Amino acid sequence: MGRMIEVEHLKCRRTFGKILPVVAPLVTLLLVLVLTGGLADAFPAGAWNWWYATLLPGTLAVMCYLSITKDRKNRYYNLRGLSISGRQLIFGKMLYLALGLLAANGILFLGATIGGFLFGSTIPASGAALATILLTLSYLWEIPVYLFLSARFGMFADVFACMVLSIGGVATLSDKSSWWLCPSSIPVRLMCPTLGLLPNGLPIPAKSELWSESVILPGIMLSLGWFVVCAVLFAWWFEEMEVK
Repeated sequence: MGRMIEVEHLKCRRTFGKILPVVAPLVTLLLVLVLTGGLADAFPAGAWNWWYATLLPGTLAVMCYLSITKDRKNRYYNLRGLSISGRQLIFGKMLYLALGLLAANGILFLGATIGGFLFGSTIPASGAALATILLTLSYLWEIPVYLFLSARFGMFADVFACMVLSIGGVATLSDKSSWWLCPSSIPVRLMCPTLGLLPNGLPIPAKSELWSESVILPGIMLSLGWFVVCAVLFAWWFEEMEVK
């Protein structure tokens, strides 16, 4: 597995995809800082909400596109010369992207936490740390989906699907009892008890049922289940494409 991650790392050298997990959260933090203007308690909540509701899905979609596009342009000949199966290469690629996702969430966590100390925060550091882990796990399923769309149809389909999933996740079911029906609603719903934020970024009312932490374990299990299904299907599709 380490060799496969190294292969992905070497392919991403001197590319925007390598620095995107660092640039995206920093841009988010800077944008929120400008928009909130140092308003008390607003910076961390704004940074987290903007990140997981809109900018994180977009960042992940672009990361997946950049990861597969070089191989796609070479018609995957560069991969066929390696003594590694197509399935192993794909799982190595997904693991590499998952590490990038974790790094991006970690940078956002550090920036939002530091901003909370400077400007005030209603979000405890423990909740923010948990949010970092939950967001990483609950967005994993999108990696094979975006890789497939990028490999099969290109960037437009990848970005369009990202927009549809993001809008659907935030605007449809995330604050309703049927949140679990839409995979893209799960991360947003999990942030309600973790960060105390509604999908629109406002604080959750004190006695709201959205504070219930009972959604966390089912949400993670559902997300991991979606990831396994999507990853296996994409790996199977990739191997079939290699044969052709």
